[in-house]
Amino acid sequence: MKYDYVVIGAGVSGMTAAIILAKNGHRVALVEKSTRTAPLLRGFVRQGVFFDTGFHYLGALGDGEIMSTLFRYLGIADKVTKEPFDPEGFDVFRFQGSKPEFRFPYGYERIRKRFHEVFPQAKDKKAVDDYFNAVKENYDKFPYLNLDADLSLTQALRGVHGPSLQETLDALTDNRFLKYILTLHCFLHGVSPEEVSFTQHACIVGPYYLSAYGLEGGGRSLSKAFDSQIEQLDVRVYCGQEVSEILLSPQRAVRGVRLANEEVLECTGCVSTLHPHSLLALVPASLFRRSFVSRLKTLEETTSAYIVYGDWQSPRKYLERSNLILSPGPGYPLIRENGPVEERIFFISFPQKEGRNASDHGAMVLCQAHPKETEHWNGSRPGKRPADYLRFKEQITARIEQHVELTCPELTGQINYLGCCTPLTLKEKTNSPYGSLYGAKHRIEQYNPLPVTRLGNLYLAGQSIVAPGVLGAMISGFVACGSFVGHDRLRAELKKCL
Repeated sequence: MKYDYVVIGAGVSGMTAAIILAKNGHRVALVEKSTRTAPLLRGFVRQGVFFDTGFHYLGALGDGEIMSTLFRYLGIADKVTKEPFDPEGFDVFRFQGSKPEFRFPYGYERIRKRFHEVFPQAKDKKAVDDYFNAVKENYDKFPYLNLDADLSLTQALRGVHGPSLQETLDALTDNRFLKYILTLHCFLHGVSPEEVSFTQHACIVGPYYLSAYGLEGGGRSLSKAFDSQIEQLDVRVYCGQEVSEILLSPQRAVRGVRLANEEVLECTGCVSTLHPHSLLALVPASLFRRSFVSRLKTLEETTSAYIVYGDWQSPRKYLERSNLILSPGPGYPLIRENGPVEERIFFISFPQKEGRNASDHGAMVLCQAHPKETEHWNGSRPGKRPADYLRFKEQITARIEQHVELTCPELTGQINYLGCCTPLTLKEKTNSPYGSLYGAKHRIEQYNPLPVTRLGNLYLAGQSIVAPGVLGAMISGFVACGSFVGHDRLRAELKKCL
């Protein structure tokens, strides 16, 4: 079969790229190793309860905000129903010890007011104002977050060179607890305050400072919206197929891809959304500069996780439309992948509706983890794991359950735990070599690959390329496609969707 473009990987970035290409008149094939598109996004049902996996909430989905604009351009805005989180506390921070609980609102004025109430000293108020002004300033400079921003590489380089989030906060205040509150959202990108540039952090947290939304039906409804639009645009989808090779012409330009079943899809261009490490298995490393190959091989990964799923028995009003983040408090690393699980950050996502139908969400407890903690069982197969791995999962589940109930006594007996996902599970479900939550780190002095490669018409997209999360993955699809469709043209079309 002949196509103009083949997109490898049908996650958020791959489906976004496929839609953009098809909207611009190209014949597109979308190839996905899993049996269905968006394998991580669409979640699963167990014992009649739906659980989200790769989707929890979205930032900047309010009217006229960037996520809403991207949805409208992609043709999926009218295919999903938005559910606003609590504007007075979309994330609830709870700490061990005597520190008070903090409910993080959205909307800049609402946020400032809350912080001024909790940190009333004049110097702290100034630090708060300076921080949020700087976040907004950096957010507004990124070309696909602000469609009027100057389009250049300057902003991307600022993300690589710093200053770090920690350095920025240290220059603003010496209030330890204030700085800790302002860094807790590092769990949205999996990079510590010392390693992440302030610019990168601002571009990731900025959308959530504007607004926070869920979707009725969760990630499953978003994946169905993508599927519907892809079908409407006549994109050919190859599910259950793995790409074994990207074929190149003597001029080192893409001419097709070979599938594992030996079928060849001819094309004149390719967008790969695979983890950057996987690229070297598809294209001879000799075609790239040694420095580029070395960079790909040494990219540091973001954290993986243990994720425990449970049936939520009795929603409490103060936790509706909010997430709960459990932290040991200042003095403990924000990104911790080893040591006692009780000393790591916990993220708890609650169902937004009561009831026990298959369409209702179950609760999810996520705890940071390192792939090395399960590497002993890397050679085992799903459904045939050894007994010691199953015991390990039971022990982790029990410890997580105990810690949640110790920190949140009101949750005791309220969650019926039904299963546990480990870094090994994430490695398999995400088709990632490491099972990391957000792909390769976007940290200072780490040069992640750019969307444009030195091979003709081979482009890269995904969380490791631009930014993590649904918005980051989606924007990476726009950045990759803008490289040949034309950024000015693409952003002009996006403006029409405001």
